[in-house]
Parts: sequence; structure tokens; C-alpha cells
Amino acid sequence: MLAKVEVEQRLLKVVRSESDLANARVAQAKEAVAEQESRVASGENAKGELASAKATLAQLTEAAQVAAAKRERAELEFAEANVRRQQKLLKLGSAHKSDVDRAEEKLAELKAPKN
Repeated sequence: MLAKVEVEQRLLKVVRSESDLANARVAQAKEAVAEQESRVASGENAKGELASAKATLAQLTEAAQVAAAKRERAELEFAEANVRRQQKLLKLGSAHKSDVDRAEEKLAELKAPKN
């Protein structure tokens, strides 16, 4: 039986992988748009394909943004749960103050405004 922490870690890993995959799809779509733009610029009749590639890029970009937001929420929730867990372990004598401090620092990093 997996401990709750292990389940949370695996779920977080899945969310991160989904976000990474969405970003990879965006990069691939950007390459397709660049290729179609090059074909149009060279005089090939690829305007329809370019429009389609741009539409796909827009959809994938939106999906990547949703995945990134989901990832941020999941990482924040995991960090909050970890702080609570470390505080409980400290009270029980099974953790060190440095463990709590580290968990709190990670949470603070995640809560800090992004540039």
C-alpha cells in the first residue's frame, strides 16, 4: 500500500509530465508554423496550411497555459501539505526544525510573485 505522500508525489509527477508534454507540443507546433511561413514566403500555395498550423498552435498554447496553471496549483498544494506534515513530524519528534524550515522555504518560493 502506498503512503499518502508517495501518492501525492506520483500525482505531482504526472501533472509535471503533462505540463512538459504540452510545452513540447507547443514547440513542435511553432516549428510547423515556421515551416508553413517559409513555404508561403517561397511562393508555394500553402496559405491554408499556414492558417491551420496557426490555429493548432493557438489551441496548443492555450492547453499549455492550462497545464502550467494546473502544475502550479499542484506544486503549491503539495508544498502546503509538506509543511503541515513536517510540522506534525517535528511535534512527534520524528523530524528536525531544519526539515520544517526547508519545507517552509519551498512554499515561500512557490508563493512568491513570478517575474
